Amino acid sequence: MGILRKQLKESWNILKSFKGNARGCLIVEPLWGIPYNLFIPYVSVYMLELGCTDRQIGIIASVSLFFQVLFSFIGGYITDRLGRKRTSLIFDLIGWSAAVLIWAVAKNFYYFLVAAIINSSFRVVHTSWTCLLVEDTEPDERVHVYTWLQIAGLLAGFFAPAAGLFVKNFGVVPAMRGLYLFAFVSMTGMFFIRNQITHETRIGILKMQSAGKFSFVAIFGEYKEICIQLIKNSQALIAFALMVLNNIQITLRSSFQAILLTKGLELPESTIGIFPAVTSAVMLFIYLFVMPALGRLKVTHPLCWGFILSIISNGILVLSPQGKFYIVVISTFIGAVGGAMIYPFIESLVANSIDNENRAKTMAILYVVVLGISAPFGYIGGVLSSISARLPFVLVIMTFGISLILLRYVDGVQKRKRSDIVADL
Repeated sequence: MGILRKQLKESWNILKSFKGNARGCLIVEPLWGIPYNLFIPYVSVYMLELGCTDRQIGIIASVSLFFQVLFSFIGGYITDRLGRKRTSLIFDLIGWSAAVLIWAVAKNFYYFLVAAIINSSFRVVHTSWTCLLVEDTEPDERVHVYTWLQIAGLLAGFFAPAAGLFVKNFGVVPAMRGLYLFAFVSMTGMFFIRNQITHETRIGILKMQSAGKFSFVAIFGEYKEICIQLIKNSQALIAFALMVLNNIQITLRSSFQAILLTKGLELPESTIGIFPAVTSAVMLFIYLFVMPALGRLKVTHPLCWGFILSIISNGILVLSPQGKFYIVVISTFIGAVGGAMIYPFIESLVANSIDNENRAKTMAILYVVVLGISAPFGYIGGVLSSISARLPFVLVIMTFGISLILLRYVDGVQKRKRSDIVADL
């Protein structure tokens, strides 16, 4: 108990040390995370109830990713012109507030398609909000910022079982409509509060002041120059590749996990909300009591274990017999431990591979690449799911396997970097 108390105190001291935008963004995150965690486990089931097929769900996922590519491409340019803070407010209101209202009144495939396209604009915020969060934060603090961001999301995840109660008492469609309306109120409030308690970053102010007239030629010229720099940055390329693979597995799991649990493994719909709560509890324990120690390790070590555990977790899910609730709980537990070791380290690896000066446009390029490659996998997952609900998760296992192979090259790149620095001295 003494060790756990010491680790908890260290985690708490890390949280108290955050200042400025990092603190402001973290404080309000539950107002977005709670409603999101309430509706997200039942999205695909809600779509099925309103007449969508597995393939149509896959089409919606792929169309969404296609538009996310477009919004990601212009995200860096918009962020530099409008500023990190203002861009985050405008496009959160469009991408989330407007989208959840459409989902709340959805009647068929076309409603979901339109809402997915509008929701895709959140990718602009992904760039602006990331810059707002980390640009005034020291590089060695970023893994802890992302860890506490995850903790905020996990605490919100404990509300997920409440959605199961609503579904059980009112049915999938009425419950989801109510949850989406609650999401509109909570998320919209969060966007305005965050806008009040954060400030524009130093780099953001400089970028707004230096922004010239709108020119596609200028945009492509800047992006081309940054791409040339990135190609020469081996660590950034590997970090980007890991993010691509991570985004593919997230797309597949978020789109088809509920379908696997209900159609493939024949679990009751009301139990779906339990698994996010299990995930939240396990990951919260890891982040509070284990992450302070993990944060002192080389980034490749926790990532390696994270990928291995994720392979085991999804392998159990694929091989699980129907109706075995306890087996899915075991899979969820192992996957939560693995997931806790993946997200903050991939995000910090990417963040530390990018210089602040070109962060917005570099992140925009990254998201274009990530989403461009990921886009077909929504449809591919839909085709696989129509054959067997288990097949998308075979593909998930493959993404973690490739990630494990790529991880071998990170240490080599970092050693060469250190050697070059010593040689220069």
